[in-house]
Amino acid sequence: MKKTAIALALGVALVSCNNKEKQAEENPKDSISTTQIEPPKVNESVTTTEIDWKTVPEVKEIGEFPFFKAPKGIKIVDEKVGLTDVFENEKLENYTGKDVYTATGKLGVIAFADEHSQSFNQRFFNQEISEYLSKIGVKQIYKGDYPANDTANEALRKKLKENLWNGRGHTFGLSDDEPFAVYVFKNNGKNYIVNVQTNSAQGYIFIMELKA
Repeated sequence: MKKTAIALALGVALVSCNNKEKQAEENPKDSISTTQIEPPKVNESVTTTEIDWKTVPEVKEIGEFPFFKAPKGIKIVDEKVGLTDVFENEKLENYTGKDVYTATGKLGVIAFADEHSQSFNQRFFNQEISEYLSKIGVKQIYKGDYPANDTANEALRKKLKENLWNGRGHTFGLSDDEPFAVYVFKNNGKNYIVNVQTNSAQGYIFIMELKA
């Protein structure tokens, strides 16, 4: 009698399992499913742009290249002919807010520090340079932060990281953790593009005289 009861119980269990499997096949929504999540897409290309130099202002009576002088109380580091260093044939990647403008030509680098090796007055320097640029009438094409460190901007950041130069005694580059600004102007028949960036210790101007 016990054997008969056990056999019946096993039979009922098997029938129940078969019915559940059949229902799952007939009703896929009732079964457990997994969804494969695609990783975020990386922007592997960078859009390059061009500058309409016909709309860029001609700046006059500002002297000769590199056109910038140190404000009062600030010095140009290792100054030689108004520059900290110069690269006769270089490339400069310029951020416009959404893409880059690649310029080639003579690149001058000017590093500024406190004249008496004390704390660099970043606010004062920024104000002096901003007022000078506004006075001579250059055109601003970007002012703000470095592109965000995320997947969407990965290729763009990589492109801007090419702004790195080894000079006579210094390595120069555009830092990704400080705001910066980009300007353009013309002078005496030549085109110029300028990047300005500062931090709590120094200020930097990268000025390029573009190849004709």
